[in-house]
Amino acid sequence: MSGPWTRLRAGWERFFFTPESTAPVEVVRIGFGLVATGWTLSLAPVLVPFFGPAPAVPDPPRVALGWTLMTLVGGSPLVWVLWLAGVLGAAALTVGFRTRLAALLVFVVMVSVTRQAPLAFNAGDGLLRVISFYVLLMPAGSAFSVDRWLADRRGVWTFPRRAPWALRLAQIQLSVIYLATVWEKSGGVLWRNGTAVSYAMRIGDLERVPMPSFVTDSLALTQLATLGTLAAELAIGILVWNRAARPYVLAIGVLLHLSIELTLAVGFFGLGMMTLYLTFLPPRRAEQVLGWFRDHAAGLRRRRSGAPVAADGAVRADPDVVR
Repeated sequence: MSGPWTRLRAGWERFFFTPESTAPVEVVRIGFGLVATGWTLSLAPVLVPFFGPAPAVPDPPRVALGWTLMTLVGGSPLVWVLWLAGVLGAAALTVGFRTRLAALLVFVVMVSVTRQAPLAFNAGDGLLRVISFYVLLMPAGSAFSVDRWLADRRGVWTFPRRAPWALRLAQIQLSVIYLATVWEKSGGVLWRNGTAVSYAMRIGDLERVPMPSFVTDSLALTQLATLGTLAAELAIGILVWNRAARPYVLAIGVLLHLSIELTLAVGFFGLGMMTLYLTFLPPRRAEQVLGWFRDHAAGLRRRRSGAPVAADGAVRADPDVVR
């Protein structure tokens, strides 16, 4: 009869190291690659003001024992070389070309930029930096990628089984973020009395869509929004680990972050959190999602070649497509 420590060890091994399909990793890679591409492109207008010869913050605060390539290239045209490396790395990560090197480039650029001028960035930029590290650790590019196509064209749609420990770390990160956020907010007076959302909606620098006064001035509505936000974040942080509740709490999270994105300019935090949502995509569902792209790509190729199409619009089977 096994003791509690034996069962705990077995559970630990099963959770972190039991091999499973890499399909969720590829979905995360693509999603994060697209977000990272948008992030690096958004840096173009601020490269010279913050990293040029006369930066807006000439002596920014530095992270203890932190490193950044900006200390080597800052103030020179080489900042554009570093920026271009980030753009190309993010694009290559999206399509899975030289995936490990691309992930490393994205991570190095994100660390260098955000640490060199921390006052110019917010929690969303820091979150993307953390996600880039997890993606670097994942077996990304093992399928549905240029790397796999170059190595084995027929196996591009075959998802190998790998230990999901890096994916699990990203999942844990999501819970930690929400629970830590609730803990920190619960210590604030505005969050406890239910008026925090009203104040946030009236910050002119963050306002994306002006909210009508009857919303921001209504104590009942602002308390509902404020306490509802806390409840949603707490529910996601805990119930995301329950398979039955997971789709519902993640749907609530998507609505929460989309509503914030529509009303407030808060950077990339919402996109970063929704990228972490992809880590909870079940392997079978992830394979179905990527299979949808496979089937439509195959159908488009057959239509261009003039292959016969069934009466219902479906294209007949192609022996060259590995399912």
